Amino acid sequence: MTDSNKLKIGVIFGGLSAEKEISLATGRYVYSLVDRSKYEAVPLYMARNANIYKIPDKLVIQNKTDDVESRLEEAERIKYDDLHKYVDVMFIALLGKYGEDGVIQGLLEMLNIPYTGAGVLSSSIGMHKRVTKQLLKGHGILVPEDVVLYRTDWQDDDKREKVVQEMITKLGLPFVVKPTREGSSVGVTFCKDESMIKECVDEAFKWDNEILAEKYIKGTEFMCVVIGNNNPAAMTPSEVDFEGDIHTYESKYMPGRAQYHTPPRISSEMVNKIKDTAVNVYKLMGVKGYGRVDGYVVDDKIYIGETHTGTIMVPSSYVFQQVSRSEISADSIKGASMKSGSLKSGANGSVKGGKVQTGLSPRELITTIVNLAIDAHSNKKGSLQ
Repeated sequence: MTDSNKLKIGVIFGGLSAEKEISLATGRYVYSLVDRSKYEAVPLYMARNANIYKIPDKLVIQNKTDDVESRLEEAERIKYDDLHKYVDVMFIALLGKYGEDGVIQGLLEMLNIPYTGAGVLSSSIGMHKRVTKQLLKGHGILVPEDVVLYRTDWQDDDKREKVVQEMITKLGLPFVVKPTREGSSVGVTFCKDESMIKECVDEAFKWDNEILAEKYIKGTEFMCVVIGNNNPAAMTPSEVDFEGDIHTYESKYMPGRAQYHTPPRISSEMVNKIKDTAVNVYKLMGVKGYGRVDGYVVDDKIYIGETHTGTIMVPSSYVFQQVSRSEISADSIKGASMKSGSLKSGANGSVKGGKVQTGLSPRELITTIVNLAIDAHSNKKGSLQ
């Protein structure tokens, strides 16, 4: 604790993954949203060698990780063992590998530092597309058909020929090829015909040793944020409208390449079905705090494409659109309105008539996520799952 008795909220961003630039943008915005009347915000940058630095504000506002990395002599290096001296709760703004896959979560568990979002197991499942799909499929949730490819098999001429035929026979053309453990559409390609298969597979193998070839689903593409611990609630989902065949890295992050509609331009019945499915997925994975479920509506069916235990948070993010247009029941954020300066749960003082006031602001969302983390870690037995 500081002399002001405020909780120290560490916001960690940067990292080792292909999504480090998006993480920088997310961490910068989250850091700006931490309510200084309740908390002390501590900006923490994870460098590409996994060292952690407390950085001054002049580095927080740098445009690229290269700019931050070139000026780390202006920052304070923090040893892992000393992190508890700087933060009481960690807001994880790391994205992709080492940020959403259970690695940083496991480290923080060992250091006994509460953190936002999913625990070790849920993070690992959510980052691994094959495992996620097997879990969901086993519980009757529709997912696109796929073929799993391993690098060692692809390098064997006989096995490669067999797997190519399996892809064509099982999936048809076109299909999508993606790394098993990457986000933000990194390494994802749209395979239109047989002549493109090698190129698409080779691109995915640049990012992982296990990849998926997946049946192409054409429908209304949606993203649905879910918030809560024991009684999670789905926010009003968003539909994404983009040019091209798939939602690429460029269409996700280049201004004007995609438009988001909240709620989706579908029937209210299907919107509610999306929300129910998203909560079901969230519970199956055991996610805490917040997460995101992406998928497709095809006629009256919902297919789940991917799950996320972290998400981009920038001023234009649909995450803030969704929470600004949703009502959250008191049960969903039970424990999320806590007394500043305490690691113990408090009363939900902002709840009126059984519901939170419609429309959480970005700052209120960050506060809610932090307090849900405190609540989850206060009640866990062993590591947060």
